Parts: sequence; C-alpha cells; structure tokens
Amino acid sequence: MKKGFTLIELLIVMVVLGILVTVALPKYQASLERGRGVEGINNLKAASDAANARYVMDGNMYVEGNIANSSGDLLVGDFSKTSSFGKPQWYSGSASTAVLYISRESGDYELYAINKDGELKYMACSGLYDACLNLGAEEASFTDSYSNSNLIINFQ
Repeated sequence: MKKGFTLIELLIVMVVLGILVTVALPKYQASLERGRGVEGINNLKAASDAANARYVMDGNMYVEGNIANSSGDLLVGDFSKTSSFGKPQWYSGSASTAVLYISRESGDYELYAINKDGELKYMACSGLYDACLNLGAEEASFTDSYSNSNLIINFQ
C-alpha cells in the first residue's frame, strides 16, 4: 500500500488551483475597487450634505465663501481620513447650484455632485468608462454639463 500523492496528482491539483486563482482574481480586484469607489461616493455625499446645510443657513442660497475658500478647499466637514480619493473640492456654482467633485488618487475617474436648491440631485462620473460602470453609474439620456459625462449615479 502506497502513502502520499504521486507527482502527477500534485501537478494536476496545482493546475486546477492556478485556474481558479486566474478566474477569481479579476473579480476580487473589481470588488476592491468598488469598495474604494463607495468611499468616494460617501465622502462626496457628506460634502454635499454639508454644502446643502450651509445653503439653508445662508438663506436658501449657495455662498461660495461660506462653503469653500478661494482655492476650492471645502470649509465644511472633515475629510482628512480618506485614503483612495483626494478631498472633495468646490467646482462651480451659483446662488441656486453647487457642484462639488472628488478625484480618485489613481486618476482613473472623478465624481461630481450636482446640488440644486439645497438638495443633491445626482452624481456624475467622468473618466474610465468601465470604472464608472463598476461604481453603479448608468448611461443617461443627457450629458452633464459640468463633468461632460452621461454616466450618472442617480439617487432619486
């Protein structure tokens, strides 16, 4: 009676494991990136909530000087613990519209939050098409004028 495995049996097991790793690794990396993207979405939502709170405090108008400094850094909220994204920034705005954005550290994509009349209307994703789709963005029938993208993350 022999004990142990033959060399052929061990090689077959190694080949099967190699195939499984090859199949599973891209899915694992995609799920990691989606988790990082959710961090960015949540940070941008928090920044939008803070900007919309300032909207109410400022008499139902966005006052850029109360939300961000002259270089676009937000004065509201603490976003120092973000690891995969830069800090949310002021992009543009008017008395009734505020647009905030956040960039992925790798430079693959940017997320834009479009706020109108004190509420977050939608987010747009601009950059690598597949990365935006992985975050849950969908193609819309319009192109967002701020991000020049039709990949929209809708919260309505």
